[in-house]
Order: sequence, then structure tokens, then C-alpha cells
Amino acid sequence: MTLARQYAKLCDLRDFEDPELIGAIRSLVPERDPLAHIERKVWEFAMVMLFLQDTGHLDGHSRVLSVGAGNERILFWLTNRVGEVVATDIYGEGHFAAREAHVSMLEDPAAHAPAYTWQPDRLRVLAMDGRSLDFADGSFDAVFTVSSIEHFGAPAQIARAASEIGRVLRPGGHAIIVTECLVSHHPLDTAAVDLAIRVATLGRRRRRATLRKRARLGEVLTRRELGGVIIEPSKLQPMQPLDTHLSPETFAHITTATPDGHLDADGGDTYPLILMRISRSVFTSACLVLVKSAPG
Repeated sequence: MTLARQYAKLCDLRDFEDPELIGAIRSLVPERDPLAHIERKVWEFAMVMLFLQDTGHLDGHSRVLSVGAGNERILFWLTNRVGEVVATDIYGEGHFAAREAHVSMLEDPAAHAPAYTWQPDRLRVLAMDGRSLDFADGSFDAVFTVSSIEHFGAPAQIARAASEIGRVLRPGGHAIIVTECLVSHHPLDTAAVDLAIRVATLGRRRRRATLRKRARLGEVLTRRELGGVIIEPSKLQPMQPLDTHLSPETFAHITTATPDGHLDADGGDTYPLILMRISRSVFTSACLVLVKSAPG
């Protein structure tokens, strides 16, 4: 299958020069000017929207699964374009329960819906752990997950979630996985260094560090980890190689996330919000597009 654009890539400032990407963002968030609020989060959803359209799933009939769905607006947007949207998350549990996966999404999805028209009968919201999906093999035409899989735990737990995505996808079906990927990885931002700091400070610093998990960057994957803990365990085939090129314009503006959660943007401007610095390393969003091969 020939795709209309390069989906497997890192988020880049120049992507926002694409009229189709801007059109997708405007249809999802009509109240905001995407050129005044350039950020990687809306890019992530626009890539899902364009990919599902390109692969023929916005046909009014496809069954689409969202893993780690929260209450994201794309769930409601899709009800006007697919046969069924199934949203799964550990609603009411975990770090994101209060703002992105509130239990009220299970009880009253309409309370989280955007102002525009959507189809309530086409949305199912289920409390379900992405590492153990309670669906039969091959249940869905398409699966997507947006900035969620990296939060599922240690590498083995992320791999379990990727395996489940591959299992519930039908042969010939498509998956799009958007996560966070390191663009530059400082040699001091490693699990070994974090663990050494934890030991030397008797656990006062880098409390979550282990030999396998970085404390500060534990929820951001390296390019190698994208293959090792997502693509390979999913048993799905990449439809495109990952394009890791970033334009000079993108590097001109980096936002630093401080330990207390504050965002400190270069030059003081919040936007564009594409490259993020944590500790000494820099990351952005990465998109992977996959297909499930037919048996034999």
C-alpha cells in the first residue's frame, strides 16, 4: 500500500506548513488557530486522523480501538467517520486520572465532548488496562494510541501493550502508535548514572531509578527502544522507516521542563512547543505506522 505522505517521523516545525495537516487540526480544534498555537500534541492527533483517512478507515464502517484513550477529543471526532470507536483506559486510576482519564468518562462521555456534533451510539468507553486487552484476536480494523504507551511502565510492560495491539488487530489492519522519542540523549541521562545517584544519596534523589529504568527520562524512549519495545513485540510490519530528520527551524526553539513541572521556553514564547528538554536531553513526538500481515 502506497501512503500519501510520510507518517513515520519525528514532529517537525515545517510539518505545520502542510495545508492538510493544518486542516485536520482545525477540524479537531476549530476554536484555536493552529498557526498561533503550534505544538506537538495537536500534530499527534492530526497524524492519526490523516493516517486513518489514507488507509481507508474513515469509511463509516470500520471498528477502531484507542488504547490509553483518556477523554481526548479525537474519540468524538471519529464517531462521525467510523462505524464504532472503542476507547480503553484505566479510568479513575494512575497519574492521569484527574485530568486526562477521569472516571466520569465511563459514566458520562458527553460531559467531555466538544461543542460540535458527534454520534453517542458509536462510542464505547471501557475501563481496561492496555497491557491486557479483553478482546478476541483480530477484533479491530485499526488501533491507535497517542502519547500513552510510554507511560505503561518498564520496557517489558510497554512491550506487553504493543503485543496486545498487534493481537487484537485483524490481518490487513493498521496501527498508528505515537509516543515520545529522544532526539538527543546526553550520556549522563542513563539508568546507570541515575541509579548511582540514587545509591550515593541514599535514595533522596532519583528514587525511581533502576538498572533498567531512567529516573528523569524513564517515560521517553530512544530510537532503538521504539523498535525493541514497540515494533518487535507487536509483530506488526512497519509501513515506513522512521524519518528522524529535523529542520534547523525546529531546533531554534526548545522548551525546558523543570523538575517542578514548569515549562521554560527559549526566548520566553510558549509556542512553538515541539522540542522538549528534560535534564540534559531533548525529545519530541514520534509516529510509527504499522500493518498486520495476512496469514501465510
